[in-house]
This record gives sequence, structure tokens and C-alpha cells, in this order.
Amino acid sequence: MMGVSSRMLILYNLTVRGLRMQSDRSSAQSLENKPAAGRLTGFCMDTLSTSYLEENNFMINGEEEEEEKDEEAEGAEDDSAVQREQRQAPCFYYHSPDKEVYHCVGQEIIIQGSTDSYAGMIWPAARALCHYLETHREQLSLLDKAVLEIGAGTGLLSIVAALLGAWVTATDLPDVLSKMRVNLSKNTRGHCRHTPQVAALSWGHDLEHTYPRSVYRYDYVLAADVVYHHDFLDELLVTMKHFCQPGTTLIWANKVRFPTDLTFTENFKKAFHTSLLVEDEEMKIFMATCRGEERESNHLPLSSEQVMDLKDEEDEKDEIENNDSRCGAAAANEDTTGEEHMKQPAEQQQTKPTWAPTVYTKCGKDIYHYVGQEIRISESIDYFGAVMWPAALALCSFLDTNRQRVDLQGKEVLELGAGTGLVAIVASLLGASVTATDLPEILSNLRCNVVRNTKDHCRHTPKVAVLSWGPDLEHTYPKSVYRYDYVLAADVVYHHGFLDELLVTMKHFCQPGTTLIWANKVRFQSDLTFTENFKKAFHTSLLFGDEEMKIFMATCRGEEREGDLVQG
Repeated sequence: MMGVSSRMLILYNLTVRGLRMQSDRSSAQSLENKPAAGRLTGFCMDTLSTSYLEENNFMINGEEEEEEKDEEAEGAEDDSAVQREQRQAPCFYYHSPDKEVYHCVGQEIIIQGSTDSYAGMIWPAARALCHYLETHREQLSLLDKAVLEIGAGTGLLSIVAALLGAWVTATDLPDVLSKMRVNLSKNTRGHCRHTPQVAALSWGHDLEHTYPRSVYRYDYVLAADVVYHHDFLDELLVTMKHFCQPGTTLIWANKVRFPTDLTFTENFKKAFHTSLLVEDEEMKIFMATCRGEERESNHLPLSSEQVMDLKDEEDEKDEIENNDSRCGAAAANEDTTGEEHMKQPAEQQQTKPTWAPTVYTKCGKDIYHYVGQEIRISESIDYFGAVMWPAALALCSFLDTNRQRVDLQGKEVLELGAGTGLVAIVASLLGASVTATDLPEILSNLRCNVVRNTKDHCRHTPKVAVLSWGPDLEHTYPKSVYRYDYVLAADVVYHHGFLDELLVTMKHFCQPGTTLIWANKVRFQSDLTFTENFKKAFHTSLLFGDEEMKIFMATCRGEEREGDLVQG
């Protein structure tokens, strides 16, 4: 139940059979009173050879032949149990008291466990669900989906989901997060399209305050072995119902152990529309959606047709496709409909976008190459803003390969939501005088990245400053003082509740003579709504479009000759 390998199970079964055939029943009774770990260690080493000898002696005695047949039948049952374990579990290589090594999604996954809490151990339903996700990746495509795991524990399931291309948030109680964060960072850095997030989540009735439904929307909610003999089953069900909104699919894996499991399962079936994905004796995997869901399209994951509706100016699209740059061509293997996306092989779905750079990882840092320089970026998975997002990579590629079209030499540049600082670094290397801004908790990591990569390499030393979006900017950033040639923003639109404040901030800084360049990967319906409001607020043109990825250029309304601001 706690990550025991198939090989160890076979060894255990052999020793148990030898134990049954010993004539000294008192010895057997003594062994039964020992802890399970003692039976698997001391007994395996001390009595295994004796068990084989006694088995041979029993076989000589004709009176024991029937018992031997019974033992063979039990052995066959044990072998079938091992086969079930292998069907449910990912390939398991090595086990020690504090470390287990798995092989999923073509990668070795090293999990640091802990025996001082339930959450610090690998439970069988997590292995079963990992195996299911990996072997059904075409039916359940996690690529670029927003995924929440509740009760993530060691993080194995979140790691597998991230390796399958999902945008994962792994949650658990605060005292579990440290070990989980180590496992996630160690096993996903440099291997995933999206850096997984770690967040504290206590199940209960007050989630609307900490995780408001209007903000936190997910394509999938995953849960594995979260039902055991605890007193928070009602809170767990409330939490599942809170996050399983229209458009969300909940996948719950569980190994039945107690009568409370059956009671919870009945309540689960009453709360959701459910179907059984896997049933293998005690192990079950359910799929659920909220009751009353009639495919409410405004909350469903965006289809490719909805995303492609953003390309409303065909002349601009044709111009972009002819542009000789890394951002120029759409990926040939990308699908054009949601149905095709589900049918494509996984290898084809994960074709790297044309704007995505080759990334190396060294000493805990991701290494990128722009403007002829190696750029080392440190991330922090504690905050959304402190990890690398795809639109930042797309905007860096565009700026690097379109230097004449967007000439940053000697220009004053402001970046909103700078995050890790990659865009600000690239703009600085291209000759701009940059001010990178974000929330206070992001600045420490941002400042380290900017200083490390620009010192002695730039004409102008970039600045780092706090900026909170909202309507009071005239007090902290008066328009008469803070004027910029360019305002840059990448992946600042995601599932948060500050989109109105973001648009107000963009309008505040985008004065006459300023060019705003915004890069965004479309993920949610709110992205499309914001894009429409963005177009109403500014004169806009599409610089680049690659299915979900868009780069817009904007100037304030009423400004004449906006084209003069962009050369080429």
C-alpha cells in the first residue's frame, strides 16, 4: 500500500507460503505478532531458505500433496494480485525508507517520502491514477489544460499531469507543502511546458473567500486516496463540489478500505454525474461532472474554433505568415478542431511551437538563448508570477527576431507583470532602458534574475519597481512624470480577479506616443472577453498569431499616425 514493488510482493508471497508449511505453529504465531516491516526484512533474510527446504520435505509426504495443491492455487491468486498491482502502478525501480523511483511518461521520477504523516507516503490510488492518465492520454488530453489536484501529498500525480502537458496546481495542508514542493521542482524543471504551482488548501465551507469560483476555474480536478478514516469527508465533498463547476471534469481514484469509503462513494454519486473509468477489485477510478451541466459553453475549455475567431483581420494574418521570423509560421502538426486534438497521437500533440526556444537546465536554473547571450532564469513555484509562462517566450522571440520592426535602442520601456524578468532582460539586451514591475513578493527573484543577466551587458541598467494595478496610479506613477516609448506585457491575463484593474493600468501608461505590446496565450473564456475590451480601449493590430498564442500592438485611441511608432 505504501509503494511496495512487484518484486517485493512476490518475495513476500513466497515467504508467507513457506511460513504456512512450517510445523512449528508457535513460531508462525510469533511472526504474525511482529510489525509488517519486520516480516518483510528479518523473516525474508533468515527463514527463506528454511522455507524452501521444508516445502520439499512436505512434497515427499504424500499426505501433504493436497495441501501443496492448495498452496499452488493460493500462489496463482498471489500472482494475479501482483499482475493487478502492475496494471495499476507505474514502473517501479527502487525503494528505500525515504525515496522511491518511478518511470512515467518516459521519465524517471524520484519521490522523497515521509513516514511521519499519511500525506508523506505514496498511496496505491495515486499510482493507479498515474497509470491511467499515462495510458489514456489521447482520451483525456491534459495538454495545456488547467488542472487542480487536491490532497496532492508527495506530488507524484501532479508531476505526471505536468509531464503530460498540464498547467497544474498541487494543493494540500501547509505542513505538507515543503516536501511536495521539492518533489515537484526536482522532477519537472526543464521537462514541462508549464511549471506546476504549489498552494495551501484546507477543505471546508469557506473556500469562496480563498478560492472564489469566479476566479479559480479548472478543466480537471484530480484526487487520489483522499478518502480514508478521517473526520473530514463532508468537507472533502464540499471542496469537490466547489471546484467542479460547469466545464470541469473531476477524476477521483480510491482504494476501498472502510465502510466510510462506501458511504462517501454513495454521497459522491448523488452529488455529481458519475461514470466508472476503472474497477479492479478494491480499486476504483471515477469521472464526474457537476449535476445539471448542459455543456454550458461559456465555461468549457476553449475549442480551437473559438480561439481562431480572434484572427478577425485576414490581411494582418497573411502579412504575419509571410514574416521571416521564428514567430512567423504556425506549427504544421497543430490541430484545428477539438475533435482532431483528441484523436492525434500524444507525440504529435506536443510538437514544440515555433516561438519556443530550446531550454537547458543547470544548477537549478533554466537557460535560454536570446540576443546572442545565455540567459539564466531562476523560478519560484510559490507564486504564479515567479514562473516562466509561454507568452513571455513568444514575446522574447518576436523582439529578438524583429529588431528593425520594433526598435528598442535607447527607448524607455516599462514591463507590467514582469515575473521572472526574462522579457525585461531581453529588452535591456536590445538596448532599451527598462523598468520591470510586479508585486512586492515577486521582486526579490525578479531582481536577482535581472541583475545576473544584464550586469556589464547592457547600455542601460534596468530598474525593478513595485507596481500594483488599479485606478490610483496617478498618485504613485503620475502621467506627467512617467512616460514610456513602449509598454510590454506577457501572460498577464489568466484566471484572476483583476482584469479590470489591468486594463485601467494599461490605459494609464499607454499615452500618446506610447506603443503597448501585449502577448497572451488564450486559456479561458475570460481571455476572449478581456481581448474584446482591449480592442475597444485601444487602436490595435495583430503582430503575431499562432493558434492560442497572440501578440497585439496597441496605441491610445485618437492618436494620429500610430504607425510611425513601429519601424520597418
